[in-house]
Amino acid sequence: MTPVIVGIDVGGSKTAVRAADVGSGTLLTDLTVPTTSWRGSSFPAKAVVIMDLVDRHVGSDTAALAVGAHGCDTQEQCDALQEAIAELVPFPVRVVNDAHLLSYAAGYPTAIGVISGTGSIAVGTTSEGNGISAGGWGWLVGDDGGATGLVREAVRATLIALDRGDRDHILESALTTAAGVGRIGEVSMKLMLDRPEQWALLAPAVFSAAATGSPVAQRVISAAARSLGDLVNSVADRGAASDQIVLGGSVIASQPTFAAEVRALLATSQPHAVTVVMDQPPVSGAVVLAGLLHASRERGTASEAVDHAAGRPI
Repeated sequence: MTPVIVGIDVGGSKTAVRAADVGSGTLLTDLTVPTTSWRGSSFPAKAVVIMDLVDRHVGSDTAALAVGAHGCDTQEQCDALQEAIAELVPFPVRVVNDAHLLSYAAGYPTAIGVISGTGSIAVGTTSEGNGISAGGWGWLVGDDGGATGLVREAVRATLIALDRGDRDHILESALTTAAGVGRIGEVSMKLMLDRPEQWALLAPAVFSAAATGSPVAQRVISAAARSLGDLVNSVADRGAASDQIVLGGSVIASQPTFAAEVRALLATSQPHAVTVVMDQPPVSGAVVLAGLLHASRERGTASEAVDHAAGRPI
């Protein structure tokens, strides 16, 4: 059997798995499954989940594995999951935050990566090779630039407008229709009962309402764009290399007007940076990283071995 390199992107609501032939780069596995048994699990338990995906969907002849993991927001967390997986396998393993995959996919390994998907986070790399992040704190207190935050704030703003007697009928209709309920108050109750990942399914309704003329929806979207810009500024201010910024995630990828608004804000706050919107899924960056990991193992240089052990960008 031909050796393969494997890339996995574990997101808040879905997990993508790709495997490519080591020699030709031909994709042999390319699938997406729901993210389960992840949030709140221990690192050894997460390692078992990862390897179950590899065993079921790829096979046994793996040459290298790279994982972009939702919830691995510090270097210590990435190292812990990396070590847990490495204990189970004979091949080299690398774990990074899922937002770092954007930078590898775009060909800028040390770029600031920004995910606007189910949640939102920005990650960067210092000149010393240390990873830093901002955001990614979850739906209750953060993720303002992701789908869950957008929906939370849209419902909240719509209810406030209702209380003030200044109803936004366009956004109310969009949200109730998308949620399958009759009144905006029922949307609020639905959010309390559903898992936050389910809220993401209502995000397109916020954008469609804005396009139809909802002033509340537009304010919520603009606030979300500003929150992503703030995340980038935070990691840049803390020493992340900021010559390149890569935007990605399901919200950014599916909403070009939103992506353009974020880029316009970054053009002002980070005028020397080249900002690109990633048109490939983040898992493609995991495959790139796995390929680099395999190649460096083949070369076997000491310095690269140290970098891999530390979990730092190649």
